[in-house]
Amino acid sequence: MTDPAFDLYRPSEEHEMLRETVRALAEAKIAPFAAQVDEEGRFPQE
Repeated sequence: MTDPAFDLYRPSEEHEMLRETVRALAEAKIAPFAAQVDEEGRFPQE
């Protein structure tokens, strides 16, 4: 059983949906190129 006091700190459903969407975007569009960008020491302009 969860403690009702901790419900105050639980993110809202909208917040969780936003987190999931941003994570999916980052994993699909950013992660595949992250290692190469780090190795080259550059900031992607594209």
